[in-house]
Amino acid sequence: MNAVQKNSPLYDALKIWLGQDCPWAHLAHLTTCCWMVFALIQTGSVSLTKWTTYLPCRGLYAQSKQRRVRRWLGNSRINIHRLYKPLIQAALATWKAESLYLCLDTSLFWEEYCLIRLAVVYRGRSIPLAWRVLEHASASVSFDAYQGLCCTNIMKPLIHKVSQ
Repeated sequence: MNAVQKNSPLYDALKIWLGQDCPWAHLAHLTTCCWMVFALIQTGSVSLTKWTTYLPCRGLYAQSKQRRVRRWLGNSRINIHRLYKPLIQAALATWKAESLYLCLDTSLFWEEYCLIRLAVVYRGRSIPLAWRVLEHASASVSFDAYQGLCCTNIMKPLIHKVSQ
């Protein structure tokens, strides 16, 4: 598949799944998010340039589609944490495995910012549960820097479920 299909079963499934229990400020935000996830799945890449084939847009140029995605990503009315929490909780609620593997990962950006991610490992991939960005010149962080990630609203029910 190389062109956008507005009646794609994948897009329809994404819209249903991403739309459940999520407080979207505007329906257009959900639509754009679905097309972005659709493009991500189709290309297997986070490159906006590669996504342009899969993003419907009235604009004729690739830059128009990239601007649309950048506006979405920079929109202050879209609260990623509020949207992500019910999705990850729904995914973890149906967890069938006896063991749950968590990983803590850090990434350093521009030798100035450290991204700390707490993730669950699933089929060799890490799915972020919580994250934090620090102004920190090293990827090595103290326990105090990531302790709060373990006590988030996402993690509390998960820790309770595992401890039973």
